[in-house]
Amino acid sequence: MLNGQDRSVKASNGWVKQPAAGETEAMAFVTVENPGMYEINVTSAKADVAGKVELRDDGQTITFITVPAYGRVDMAPKAVHLQLVGLKQPLKEGDTIALTLSTDVDVTLEASAIVRQQ
Repeated sequence: MLNGQDRSVKASNGWVKQPAAGETEAMAFVTVENPGMYEINVTSAKADVAGKVELRDDGQTITFITVPAYGRVDMAPKAVHLQLVGLKQPLKEGDTIALTLSTDVDVTLEASAIVRQQ
């Protein structure tokens, strides 16, 4: 049982790599910080502009992203990231996307992500 430390888990620095014209998927990245004494796992994610969001590691779909105790995960291309699948609209540079990450400790993280070219 976590002792309240889980409340300080947070997601920040969100951004989305602008997809090429006509693309129906985009990569999204956030930093997840875990100052608590127990590792947590991001188990799913949602985005307001996508039909679904997959957790990926270097292109492979994974079931969770582990955030170590007293540590952080900086999502990046060719590393762990979120894959926005089934985009509902074209994404333009400067757009803001709402991301929601769910964890195995019943903590939901909200982050906004800015669309940019790189």
